Amino acid sequence: MQIPQIPRLFRVISGLMVALALLAGSVAWWLGQSLVPVAGPNQDPNTIALELVVPKGSSAQAVGLLLEDAGLPIGSTAFAWTARLLGQHRSLQAGVYGLTPGLSLHDLIDKMARGDALQDTVTFVEGWRFSDILAALHRHSGVTASLPSDPAKAQAALIQAVGLESTSIEGWLFPDTYLFMRGSSDLEILTRAVRLQQAVLSQAWDARNPHVSLQTPYQALILASIIERETQAEFDRSYVSAVFHRRLAEGMRLESDPTVIYGLGGRFDGNLRKRDLRHPSAYNTYVIKGLPPTPIANPGRAAIVAAMTPAAGSWRYFVAMGDGRSYFSHSLRQHNQAVRFFQLKKGPEPTRLDNGPVALAPPEEDRPVAKMRQARRAQKTVRR
Repeated sequence: MQIPQIPRLFRVISGLMVALALLAGSVAWWLGQSLVPVAGPNQDPNTIALELVVPKGSSAQAVGLLLEDAGLPIGSTAFAWTARLLGQHRSLQAGVYGLTPGLSLHDLIDKMARGDALQDTVTFVEGWRFSDILAALHRHSGVTASLPSDPAKAQAALIQAVGLESTSIEGWLFPDTYLFMRGSSDLEILTRAVRLQQAVLSQAWDARNPHVSLQTPYQALILASIIERETQAEFDRSYVSAVFHRRLAEGMRLESDPTVIYGLGGRFDGNLRKRDLRHPSAYNTYVIKGLPPTPIANPGRAAIVAAMTPAAGSWRYFVAMGDGRSYFSHSLRQHNQAVRFFQLKKGPEPTRLDNGPVALAPPEEDRPVAKMRQARRAQKTVRR
């Protein structure tokens, strides 16, 4: 029996299929090979053997050059064509990537396409000044410095970059812990801090006590920065706010030491003296009336809320008690007594009757209105 001859076209197709299968197998083998060698059986597979820094705008060819320069067994052209073969050559993202032992070429390309870069954190503390924040960023090994190290020059560049309508960046940076891709610039992180502070300030302003006399959100930000520097005690913030609101309403000077210190700048040596309280400065609230021209620090959410929702009461003075809390007084006599006891360690302990915590009354339940209501109630009693 004669076996029919296989058509030539079928043989060609079969050959192509076999070749394609071999090629696919070779590609799969190639993609699965370790790009980063394993040093030994006891090596931790999670150990980062190499950090690959991929700048923004890098093409697949440029990434391949970085790998080649790092001594990895792949050329720039091979990497670029492999990324193209996987359809991910246009998806590679900038960042700092941790290359672990045994990492395959496929895994690396997939990691870069997902933007699975190394992440880091930096914390801005409530009450820090811009110079503190800038220094923290420039000390961080994972942050790329794009702004000048000089705070004045950096401030001008940042204000322009974020489009802020202000002469000072102070106060506009929200204190928080920021997660970022390693290699991010200081400008990127600071821009996020500005946008977040703007959102927090806007939200607090919309929910403010309608009886507060602050005219603009910026005034609230200035007052919040003073409150932030005056006390870290959570419960005391609204009482400190009440003191400053009372002083502003009555035309009294705020007499806040942190504003004096801010105005002294580099001249402050850690010891605030009486002559400093007389030093002429736009920030010396022992000399000027009202608020200083800009915030003196970067307040957190709690201080911002306190600035716009002060406790109801007629306190005009407060002094640190030495345990993180403050003692609040209505009268100068009682305040002087508190200063002697808590600061100078002299004299009897002042009465706690005027001090918080107290039951908060509506803002209109203050001394003048309360007296009027008491008089009206007395008249009604007489009439009866």
